[in-house]
Amino acid sequence: MTFLTRLMRRLYTRVPVQASPPPPPAPTPQPALTGYDRLEVQAVLIDHLEWCVAFNEHLRTDPTSTTPHAPLPGPADSGLGRWLAKAMARGDGPQALLEALQAEYQQFHHVANQALSLARADQMHLASTLLNTDFERSRARVLQMLRLLQRG
Repeated sequence: MTFLTRLMRRLYTRVPVQASPPPPPAPTPQPALTGYDRLEVQAVLIDHLEWCVAFNEHLRTDPTSTTPHAPLPGPADSGLGRWLAKAMARGDGPQALLEALQAEYQQFHHVANQALSLARADQMHLASTLLNTDFERSRARVLQMLRLLQRG
């Protein structure tokens, strides 16, 4: 046999080299729930929590005190309110969640104003009841929706 024949026979009798399977395709990125930067939503969440702290300070103020407090921002003037208006205008993200957040945020401020009015009218027992029920539920729902947006 010739050298070439022996070489060919060796090549065919060897175990064929298996090519490694192609790598799986890269997963396609899932669209974010919101399209919002998580840090942006986190900043809004922190701003809202700071508003809640300022609200508590207003509640603790003696109604007969003459020391002025900085007014609390309303729903359209607060950081969350301004961000929410911009988010709704942009039209990106989950509109249903943003609309629910907007409605709940309006309710949150409505109940907060009721509680402040009761506290200033020296009816803290009624204000406390409102704070421990409707206000707390609304506050928790606003935070829950913000966390949903933050998770993306």
